[in-house]
Amino acid sequence: MKTKTFLGSVLGVAVAAMMTASAAFADDTVTLRFANVTNQPSKDAAQVLIDVANKESGGKLVIKHFPDNMLGDDRVVTESTILGDIDMVQTMPSTLASMIPDLYVWDAPFLFNTIDDAWRCLDGELGHAINDQVESKGLKYLAALENGFRHYTNNKVAVKVPADVAGQKLRVIESEIQIAMWRAWGANPTPMAFTEVLSALQQGTIDAQENPLSIIDSNKLYEVQKYISLTGHVFSPHILYINKARYDSLEPEIQQALDKAVAAYQKAQRERAVELNALSEKKFADAGCEVIHVTDAEKAEWRKVATDAKVYDLVREKMEHPEYLDKIINGEY
Repeated sequence: MKTKTFLGSVLGVAVAAMMTASAAFADDTVTLRFANVTNQPSKDAAQVLIDVANKESGGKLVIKHFPDNMLGDDRVVTESTILGDIDMVQTMPSTLASMIPDLYVWDAPFLFNTIDDAWRCLDGELGHAINDQVESKGLKYLAALENGFRHYTNNKVAVKVPADVAGQKLRVIESEIQIAMWRAWGANPTPMAFTEVLSALQQGTIDAQENPLSIIDSNKLYEVQKYISLTGHVFSPHILYINKARYDSLEPEIQQALDKAVAAYQKAQRERAVELNALSEKKFADAGCEVIHVTDAEKAEWRKVATDAKVYDLVREKMEHPEYLDKIINGEY
């Protein structure tokens, strides 16, 4: 009896010690839920974010990754991050534009000629002046990621200039700026949920769509489109945010680990996007599509039509600081 009592006491002490150690470890660990998009470069690079966060924090910072809009569409997960139900979110800035009007600037056409121009602006003082405004809504801006330049695809004509899209029924997102832009260029813009695009193209309900290369590729839109015109008419960034109160509640060393992880993620995501964009162009050509490279002179035609139709004026009217748009157009970033 005494032996059993002794063993029971030893086991009890051991279990209690294990529970105490486990509780201490749990209390010492920070877990952040990250709602990510369907963008392939972002999904591929997410492991870098996870690994660097773990390494830099000595295992104390854990990132739980939810890709492919698993936790809801862009609007749902953005609102959930504001409320604190989700910790981190990667999303389109347009989801916040109704609350932060200066974010409409990223919907304006032909702001950048190259990806380097886009990053110079977004990573610079002007880009931060625009994107840091989310703090007023309970978010903290962490990084700008590549969704990519948007391009035009259709089955009718090798599009190079605005006259080529005349009368085409084009799927667009529900955006006053996008609708005005495409009407100015002569197309018939038709708002439609993205989930309906592939079948609508197959059935001929729409003639065309526009999206970054990664979306055209991962959703196999190139299989139902003959012409892929690299118009680059809008540079469409993704933005990584964290709930500001959650970030502020983290210990300084955890914040530093997260900041380093975000920087590594941004670098890896952008590099992966460049790789996949090049592979996508080759894939499209190998699949029998005609990939059309639009020249700078041809892009100037699109820009002039948009200017004459007062598309940029519409963007200015929506913004709180319209001078930001003028600075970007003038290359002052």
